[in-house]
Amino acid sequence: MSSGRKCKNCGSLDIEVDPARGDAVCTNCGSVLEDNIIVAEVQFEENAHGGSNALGQFVSADSKGGPTNFGASFHIGMGIESREVTLKKARNGITNLCNQLRLNQHCVDTACNFFKMALARNLTRGRKNTHMFAACVYMTCRTEGTPHMLIDISDVLQICCYELGRTYLRISQALCINIPSLDPCLYILRFAAKLEFEGKTQEVANTALRLVQRMKRDSIHSGRRPSGLCGAALLMAARLHNFNRTPVDIVKIVKIHESTLRKRLMEFGDTPSSALTLDEFMTVDLEEEQDPPSFKAARKKDKERLQKLMEEEADHITELQKDIESQLDTNYKRSSKVHNSKSSKECSDESRFIKESTLGVIGQLLNEELEDDPDNLESQKSKELGPDIASMGLANSLEDVTNAAPTNPTIEVNLTFDDIDDNELDAYIMSEDEMKHKNGLWLEENATYLELLKVKEEKIAKEKEEGKPEKKKRRTTRKKSIVKD
Repeated sequence: MSSGRKCKNCGSLDIEVDPARGDAVCTNCGSVLEDNIIVAEVQFEENAHGGSNALGQFVSADSKGGPTNFGASFHIGMGIESREVTLKKARNGITNLCNQLRLNQHCVDTACNFFKMALARNLTRGRKNTHMFAACVYMTCRTEGTPHMLIDISDVLQICCYELGRTYLRISQALCINIPSLDPCLYILRFAAKLEFEGKTQEVANTALRLVQRMKRDSIHSGRRPSGLCGAALLMAARLHNFNRTPVDIVKIVKIHESTLRKRLMEFGDTPSSALTLDEFMTVDLEEEQDPPSFKAARKKDKERLQKLMEEEADHITELQKDIESQLDTNYKRSSKVHNSKSSKECSDESRFIKESTLGVIGQLLNEELEDDPDNLESQKSKELGPDIASMGLANSLEDVTNAAPTNPTIEVNLTFDDIDDNELDAYIMSEDEMKHKNGLWLEENATYLELLKVKEEKIAKEKEEGKPEKKKRRTTRKKSIVKD
């Protein structure tokens, strides 16, 4: 029996389908294309009493096999799968919960799909069915953007809100569902309708919406529940429109504590928008955005802590300042003494230099007069006729030391540097600009040497990478010079 199918292996159209075996085989290459084919057509058989019964059974898309119904006339309900029973119970429970919350059929189907996903991953084990139904419905409300809170589901089912929150978080994380963040603007109209503002409900709601948007721009909504922001915005909007609504009335509708409402009001009071009038607030949009309240509180605590530390260490700092000032005074006095001693030494050196120079001039004049005297010339000539003891460098006696050879004079070096001041030392040390200039001159002068050195280093590095052995330097032996006698 051939059909309009095509073989995946050889491309032949001769496919034989056998309904009895439930398979499809290619007659050309012999490959089995399908196995255990589920027949969609209905067949009947005639029984002994002349009646007809349907053959086969209906299989759902979610079925995993196993026992199913044997027909309407044979033990009804005994062969139903447990998965089908669980899904049927879940749909009934989710439908009842959605009806109480006034959700449409689309939300019911979405919540049932979430429950099927959790059931497929075995996330329902060890958890109550009511908690699972509530978590799936709340995920639907968050994804569809309906004005329902977790506390509303908790009131309907009479279950602890925190237990529902834990179940919701675990299932949403396990299913990897990106839940969008809550927008407080969704709940304004709902709460405003319950506060009975008569004909001005829409005006009060618009003012509250603008307040919530301003709070979001000033980062007051970060880390806060939307009910607290809605309660504070509705209370301010009611007072602005001359409605006498107390915090107790807001707390009953919004279901938050009075202290939470007071904190939201104080946080909004710290922003520049709180100083505007109603007309200014409705017409003017401040561009400046504020930091989150928690950030401001942390900075305020840090400032207070720093101020305390400064006050505690103020006495210690004053003592340190006194010690530093006294040390500076002693250093200044010491430097002034050194300067005075240097000036006295300079004066003594100048007087000694003047004295020696005058004595030298006087000696030159005396020598010139003696050279001009004729008697003195004759005596000098008579003396110069023969060598004397003094000219020969001999001593007149053993005790005479005048003509003895002079000994090597000792040189005294002063290493204290007391006669050099700081300005003179600074003059010896090069500045940063001078150092850069000198370095640039040196690099220009030795540019060729540096290039050759760089080429040589690159060559050595390349040889090391290639694995070549290093060249050993030859020893140069110097020939010893033979000294001949």
